[in-house]
Amino acid sequence: MERTHCTADAKHIRHFLDCCEGNWHQCVYVRCVSCKTPGYCRQPDFLYHPDPEGKPCILPMRDARLLFARFPEPTECAGALTMEQFHSLYRPYLEKEGLLEAPCLPEAMLRLQEAACYDW
Repeated sequence: MERTHCTADAKHIRHFLDCCEGNWHQCVYVRCVSCKTPGYCRQPDFLYHPDPEGKPCILPMRDARLLFARFPEPTECAGALTMEQFHSLYRPYLEKEGLLEAPCLPEAMLRLQEAACYDW
């Protein structure tokens, strides 16, 4: 059955769209080719754009498919990385947030970022 709704929280989606000014071409496409949890994510790839503090604000591709009129392609984004490259680039941030050992990094980052939207 085809999905008809986004799985990310609406406030997080708004934050992501604000970060990239609603334009996925300004984002970096991250490919997760060596998934540690096969079957857990239906679409493990994600887009990210640094937020005003330099933290990566992510949007899973499963939601990007629903939000944008055209499906984001790695070659049409500002850049493309593998998960290993992303991990290496953001290692200090991932360490600080306790995400280094997460079985599914994109899902763990998404949940952390969604919770931050409600940190009043």
